[in-house]
Amino acid sequence: MPGADGALVTDQIRKISEYVYLKYIDPGEHGVLDEEAALRVLEEHYRRPANLDNPECYYVGILLFELGFAFDDETKRADYFRRARWWLEHSRKLSGEAWDAVDDRLADIEGFFEDIGVALEPLGDAPAPMAPVAVTLPKEIDEHGPMLLVAPGPFLFGADRVPKSLGAFYVDKFPVTNRQYGAFCRATQYRWPKCWTDPRFNGPEQPVVGVSAADALKYCKWAGKDLPTEEQWEKAARGTDGRSFPWGEAAPTEEHACFGRDAETGGTAPVQASVRGASPCGALDLAGNVWEWTSTPAADGEGLLVVKGGCYSDTPEFLRADARLEQSAKDKFENIGFRCVKLA
Repeated sequence: MPGADGALVTDQIRKISEYVYLKYIDPGEHGVLDEEAALRVLEEHYRRPANLDNPECYYVGILLFELGFAFDDETKRADYFRRARWWLEHSRKLSGEAWDAVDDRLADIEGFFEDIGVALEPLGDAPAPMAPVAVTLPKEIDEHGPMLLVAPGPFLFGADRVPKSLGAFYVDKFPVTNRQYGAFCRATQYRWPKCWTDPRFNGPEQPVVGVSAADALKYCKWAGKDLPTEEQWEKAARGTDGRSFPWGEAAPTEEHACFGRDAETGGTAPVQASVRGASPCGALDLAGNVWEWTSTPAADGEGLLVVKGGCYSDTPEFLRADARLEQSAKDKFENIGFRCVKLA
């Protein structure tokens, strides 16, 4: 796969690109993705002036081509193919290289229009993003447990409250529990978590712990979901106003979160226990109980991922929504669990 300018590729774009590559270019295990939603994210990204001259815009063209190819309606297919042609031709011009993944699809597009007797027009400016179908997304869905809608749009990220924007996605209302993870292990014959027999952590409604990032991702893929990026996790926790804690600015209490317990003798609480700790979207346990894996790599450290949220033995400052630690993706600690997301 041709190299990308890493400074311009966000975690979300990287995941979508990997999905397109593994499904449509060099087949491999690719998981599940809402392709229309992914297309809107790609189009918005590559239309930005800073990204328009990135030859990896072929991802837009390939996804448009494959979505268009699925239509029996000739008019719809033609619309998608015209747009795919622009992005594929633009990528080929930028790269100056021949590549079957691009060239073959362009040949198919030209053949399609020749067959229906339509002349292709010269390329102009980048096509405007396709208008999304007007739909009202449900506030809550049930996908291996309740998931809550996080609305699209801007939010404030990190300790410096940097303005960011994300598309709509769903987030698990609770961390994945032992009950849910056990169902996955029984269904797939996957190995049991490290802390499965420890009475401090093994209640059915306690969050599963003692799982590595790879273990967490295996569960996510089985459930048709993904690990959140750090940005997605923070937006789910803070909403749009950059608050310090999911519930606001008030200092945490036992009603808000599970924290301050003895690290050696204490343990986690059931995920529904902290009734006053809901975030703006309604998610619980985003502060305390367990740190949660994200898919975001640490900036300085190979094999490290960002974890968020604080845990049952932490002091209040670690429960802040902008707090973060970096852990080896292989770690299986009793204070790290996870929850899942999926694009809306």
